[in-house]
Amino acid sequence: MDGAQIRVNWRWPGQFLDSHRYSRILTEIHIPSLYGQRAGNTVREVMGLSVFQDLSGCYHVKKIDMSHGLTYFPTGGFCIYCGSTGLPLGDEHIVPLALGGQHVLTKASCALCAKITSKFERSVARELWGDARISFDASSRRKNDRSAFIRMPDADNPGEKISVPAHEYPGVFVFYKMEPSGISCGLSEEIDTSKSWKLIVIDDDQRRNEFLKKSQKKLTVQFRNVPQQFGQLLAKIGYGHLLTALDPSDFRPICLPYILGEKSNVSYIVGRGDENVSPMEGIGYSLRTMAQGTSESLLLSVIIRLYANTFAPEYLVAVGEVAGHENVVRIMEKLKRIDSESN
Repeated sequence: MDGAQIRVNWRWPGQFLDSHRYSRILTEIHIPSLYGQRAGNTVREVMGLSVFQDLSGCYHVKKIDMSHGLTYFPTGGFCIYCGSTGLPLGDEHIVPLALGGQHVLTKASCALCAKITSKFERSVARELWGDARISFDASSRRKNDRSAFIRMPDADNPGEKISVPAHEYPGVFVFYKMEPSGISCGLSEEIDTSKSWKLIVIDDDQRRNEFLKKSQKKLTVQFRNVPQQFGQLLAKIGYGHLLTALDPSDFRPICLPYILGEKSNVSYIVGRGDENVSPMEGIGYSLRTMAQGTSESLLLSVIIRLYANTFAPEYLVAVGEVAGHENVVRIMEKLKRIDSESN
């Protein structure tokens, strides 16, 4: 299969890199620093597809399949972030359009909150993944303004740059290899484990080799390290995904202060998921809902994989909490009903 293309796939789809080659973790870049005390890594196993109660009284739900293609979900007529009413509200892509998002919450965000979320979305799309997205002609609202060349730093001449045709440049996607989230480990909200996150790079071997053979230049990549914004993006995606199944009033959204920048330790709610993942053939992004807890309380989380047809990491985001037996039963019945309707 020829690489160097991004196509649209309609499942929990969006854009995926149409290349089996673009699926190898090339290297790890360690960010020095230690973090405080930590408990054991107690990320719980995700159990089967249907909602059920196990012998210990814990509830689990793994996946709610969504529609194929561009899909709109109505909201309650108020901003899903700040709760404002009586203001113009804009549509909100769950996964940003720049990353191939195809599922949209309609009339969901006021202008002020949209400004906040757009800022960290742009940081990831342009500063972390900018050259890679240009190289693979990713979605953009300003595609006509996109340059046909990438200005690559010249490794042999510091301060100089080389113009490389965008379709020839072997762009790399940088991800963060995380620890489990603080909340999943029982850590204090003040303990920031993001200082231990590592950078991992997904690379297209064939495209890189073709570039090196043709250009006779050392390949260099440039990006900005934006762990805070990346964590906010994952929290925003998780929150939006959960709102396709539940109403904002159904749970306490513990992720909101992190999305809006009121709290900065995103590692408390954002962490790694399953480390043994394989490429998901033809899938651009994968979002799954998970509920864990007892008959008296639930933690609602979302499992996220972007560019899921590569070896991109899986992340687990704690989105909200449900308290009280009646509320737990009501929410689990709601999730169970949606799950049955989707199958």
